Amino acid sequence: MSAKRSAPRHRTSGRGRRRAVRRVHPIISFILLAAIIFAVYWGYANIINPDIALVNGEAAVHFIDVGQGDSVLVQTTQGSVLIDGGDNHMGDRVVAYLRNAGINEITYVIATHPHADHIGGLISVLYEFPVGTLIMPPVAHTTETFRNFLAAIENNDVPLKEPVAGNTFSVGDAVFTIIAPNSYGYQNLNDYSVSVRMVLGSTSFIVTGDAEELSELEMIKAGHYLSSDVLRVGHHGSRTSTTQEFLSAVNPSIAVINVGRDNGHGHPHGVVMNRLQDAGIRIYRTDEHGHIVMVTDGTVISVRGSNRWFTQLTEWITG
Repeated sequence: MSAKRSAPRHRTSGRGRRRAVRRVHPIISFILLAAIIFAVYWGYANIINPDIALVNGEAAVHFIDVGQGDSVLVQTTQGSVLIDGGDNHMGDRVVAYLRNAGINEITYVIATHPHADHIGGLISVLYEFPVGTLIMPPVAHTTETFRNFLAAIENNDVPLKEPVAGNTFSVGDAVFTIIAPNSYGYQNLNDYSVSVRMVLGSTSFIVTGDAEELSELEMIKAGHYLSSDVLRVGHHGSRTSTTQEFLSAVNPSIAVINVGRDNGHGHPHGVVMNRLQDAGIRIYRTDEHGHIVMVTDGTVISVRGSNRWFTQLTEWITG
């Protein structure tokens, strides 16, 4: 008899536990749902939808978070320039970002050099957007990514142009000057990186791909005007770039580092970070801030957003 009485007590206890789970579950669901709605609303409105309402004479410079890679979009009311596109697996992210920014066609694409973390994502871009001109250095690579990149250029009839140091081109009121490469026959593909200086009014930005010390010194010796407000730090903050000589020549007030979180290369390197900090330069990093958007009217540069908090929240929610 005691065994028979114990069974109902066991079942009753089980039902009680199930009811307790049902009482807690809606609370957890509500908290998660509220967090998701908050993140999506604010994240999408401010970052995930980076469609900046530019007026004539303004430009937005988007440092796109593509992990351990590079991608920079310069957007004006008269056209756009995309510099690199991250690695292969970032193609969809870059395409989505461009569409959310209101991009329907790209005036210029610059493939700084043929490493996968710079051109891989451009493959998707070339299939998704009409491109006016593609600027890339005349150097080949042996990877499948590079072969696929060449196929994308051919399949989409993208006009090609070699970079010539000192040449300029304009998109809207933004004027771009090619400042590297300044020679050929480099042993290191990074030194072939197409580097550009963009000027709008009295504001200026420099992007140097993965150009290393040799190329940086060539830019100085060639006499290119390098002083700029914003430096997109070369080679993800590697110690092989951003030499003291180059940093002094650029003399930026803001530095941006495109770098992957917890990357295996030790980027950005402590030597470079110390060099930037000692110079009193304000530093933004995509591994800490996510997408970084700066808007200039030719006089003032304002930072419109960063989304690392949003990225971390969505990663936590989705596991």
